Amino acid sequence: MRLPFFATAVALAFSLAVPGVALSAEVYRWTDEYGQVVYGTWVPERYRANAVPANTPLPRGTSACEAKWHRYLASAACFDQYRVVGGGLKPEAYQRCTEVPQPDPCT
Repeated sequence: MRLPFFATAVALAFSLAVPGVALSAEVYRWTDEYGQVVYGTWVPERYRANAVPANTPLPRGTSACEAKWHRYLASAACFDQYRVVGGGLKPEAYQRCTEVPQPDPCT
């Protein structure tokens, strides 16, 4: 059964308006004024010029341990956007984010 165009358009608009249905936001990384690399889906204005998508290749000389932490922190930033009150996660978080275990500290 085909829906008329208007009904299809209304259904699409409604599905996009329902929280959790929209695609996840992109995760960015930037360095703050203390030299710390920060990950998030929202970049403060003063860091926007230096922010890059988290999946941008890491700089040369990045150690294997630092690369593991990069993957972990980018994963955590992705999951953060799906947290609910009480600490739970919306089910779609596992469809849109890659779960990465916390690595050991770098030595």
